[in-house]
Amino acid sequence: MRFTTTIILLFLFTFSTISQNSSYLVKADAVWSTVEIHCLPNGNLYSSHHIKFEGDSLFENNAYKKVYRCNDEAQLDWFYYGLIREDELQQVFFKPPGYPAGMIYNFGVSENDSIEAVNTYLNAYDTLHFVVTAIDSIEMLDGFKKQITLHEYMNNKEEIWIEGLGSYYGVLNSCNNAYGGVCGGYEALCYEEAGNLIYQNSLYQTCHYAALVGINEIGLEDLQVYPNPASEIIYIDINSDIRTNPNLIFELFSLDGKKIVEKKLVKNKNAVYLPAVNKGLYIIKLEQRDSGYNLPLIKILVD
Repeated sequence: MRFTTTIILLFLFTFSTISQNSSYLVKADAVWSTVEIHCLPNGNLYSSHHIKFEGDSLFENNAYKKVYRCNDEAQLDWFYYGLIREDELQQVFFKPPGYPAGMIYNFGVSENDSIEAVNTYLNAYDTLHFVVTAIDSIEMLDGFKKQITLHEYMNNKEEIWIEGLGSYYGVLNSCNNAYGGVCGGYEALCYEEAGNLIYQNSLYQTCHYAALVGINEIGLEDLQVYPNPASEIIYIDINSDIRTNPNLIFELFSLDGKKIVEKKLVKNKNAVYLPAVNKGLYIIKLEQRDSGYNLPLIKILVD
């Protein structure tokens, strides 16, 4: 009897230890893919990127994982994208480069809890206020995962957090829905663990989209757009080989598809002034309208 009791207690202790040490989100063998929808006058365009957590770092006496991002389908060209950690309370903190850390998830909540979240990746100092309205589970390709539904009462928006996947708007885009948007945005595309596909968005046929805007496309090596981030002016240096067409047009769009600036580029070195553009992320589109040649979409931060 004593032997049986010992076995049971040992099993319970082991299960408890695994549960306490398990991670709801921050895992080193996972890759998250996010699709970005670019809402432009001629229809939606899509691009995607991939996120992984790899390697350790210490920041303000807390142990973090390094965040890496890549934009290529082969997932070879990774670059540093910040720090992330998950504590013993299942709270997840993300620190983008140049910004403070903020709590973007809390998987340790109970129904009716009130919590605050700050995603400095989306909005540096905006605190969002949530009430947990439901906790249940959702089935993915490897089984059921914990799902938390929250209500952001300042903006009257619903938010959903899912074990492993993070947010339906992308793993680093928690709280994105609270800000809304007329058109465009982000969606979680795929999620893999140890090379196994756990989730794929049923609206999309692939886990990667390149930012293509036309059949005839000119590479980024043909121009320079700087500085990025920009403030009141953007400089555009263009290879002379693509200056043969006089109708090269610069357009700046907000993420919801609104055209902010349009200018004809008549030189190999051009300056576009942005005196009335608010801070934020924008999309640059360059096209030769008579020839059908377009340059890849370029994202630029106005700061």
